[in-house]
Amino acid sequence: MLYQTLTLIHIISSTVLFGGGVFAGVLGTIVYGSHKTRWIAEFGPPIVKVELYLTVLAALTQVVTGSWMASIADYPLSSGWLGWALMLLGVAGVCWIIGVRLQHRMVDLSSKAVETNSGLSAEYHKLFKVWTFLGLPSTTAMLGIFYLMVFKPG
Repeated sequence: MLYQTLTLIHIISSTVLFGGGVFAGVLGTIVYGSHKTRWIAEFGPPIVKVELYLTVLAALTQVVTGSWMASIADYPLSSGWLGWALMLLGVAGVCWIIGVRLQHRMVDLSSKAVETNSGLSAEYHKLFKVWTFLGLPSTTAMLGIFYLMVFKPG
């Protein structure tokens, strides 16, 4: 019963992690990509905050439940498909950490633009492009984890 309960929690937290990431990415693209300084300054901080809370909680839950299930199943964390899944989680995590830092900076730049009644800087546009690009390896890594969890290749 414990293993099945952990599996349920693991699946729900993976849904929150992936779904929250996709939702924040789409919403962020709409807001940050609008190039409307007031929108970005106003709606950017809550996007970052919600993404931060959801992602940290879901990722920690993933690590705890996944490690616990591996321990119960007597499966080493660093071998086979599970080792690859953890590596991909690390890739997604690094992309996410960089992305959150970029979002903070973009919000700061848009707030300064609102205060000075100016347009968004070239730095903002560069950061937005990098932030947008980070969605590709992050999403690919998460899809790879789902593949590994379902098919558990050698």
